Amino acid sequence: KGPGGGARNGGADAVDISPEGPDAYRFESVGEGLSTRDSAKVAWPHLAPARFTHPLDTQATRALKRLPFAEDLVRRGFGGMVEQAIYLDNMSNSVRVGPKQLPDIYEMLQEAKKILGLESLAVDIFVRQNPAPNAYTMAMQGQKPFIVLHSSLISLLSKEELQAVIAHELGHLKCEHGVWITLSNILTVFASQLPGNLGRTLGETFSASTLRWLRAAELSCDRASLLVAQDPRTVVSVIMKLSGGGAAFGQDLNPEDYVRQARDFEKESERSWMFRRMRDALTSQLSHPLPVERVRELDEWSKSADYRELVAGGTPLSK
Repeated sequence: KGPGGGARNGGADAVDISPEGPDAYRFESVGEGLSTRDSAKVAWPHLAPARFTHPLDTQATRALKRLPFAEDLVRRGFGGMVEQAIYLDNMSNSVRVGPKQLPDIYEMLQEAKKILGLESLAVDIFVRQNPAPNAYTMAMQGQKPFIVLHSSLISLLSKEELQAVIAHELGHLKCEHGVWITLSNILTVFASQLPGNLGRTLGETFSASTLRWLRAAELSCDRASLLVAQDPRTVVSVIMKLSGGGAAFGQDLNPEDYVRQARDFEKESERSWMFRRMRDALTSQLSHPLPVERVRELDEWSKSADYRELVAGGTPLSK
């Protein structure tokens, strides 16, 4: 799996920015800490991806959408075949979630879909035995959209945190990142086959651009997690636990302190040209941003005017 203004600093008084009523959403500034939610959730039945996507994600997607026939090629050709193959593998080697199979996870999915305006999209969740806590989706609204959760991830996270992970993967599906990143990878391979230094240079350029886009896409989906959790602490806790958490001591981990760690990292990495280069070297070959960068971006967006306006304009979530 990004990320403004808003209630970043201030005193301890709550600031009510939404319509009056029992479902009003309040933002509370806690020193330099995370904003808080103290009321019922809201949903966005007609949520457009552009309302929460990271600017780099939006820019790259718009550029590829201008290529004639490219989207249809990915959907009908490569994407469809791969999606079917992975779906069959999941059906044969995993446990499919449903109303009578892991019903709590099924309900988490249904609520997250409703919040993100994906209620009409049929999405399967599969639980797969794996010691590495992870989750993934092909990120394409094809014939068989799916999300895979590793068993170790379920053991590591609380119910709220697990729903935030499901929301992150739904964010990929909402934005259909799989379509556009597949196309970007195809262009990278094509460019690298051109003769001589031109092919090598173009291939490296496309590859670096695709990795930057992948990192921005993850930030977009962290925002989707926040839209479902509607409490930054929950999403920060997920990132923190995936970085250094454990089932035996998870209750002792502190999201607020992890945000301070993220800010400290930013200050340290900006101290000199050499530290900035070291930071860039850490991230340049990664498909995901550094965990502390994800936390910092999420913290900023949770206090932005864009997020506040979104929540204020949401409709009370009906069960």
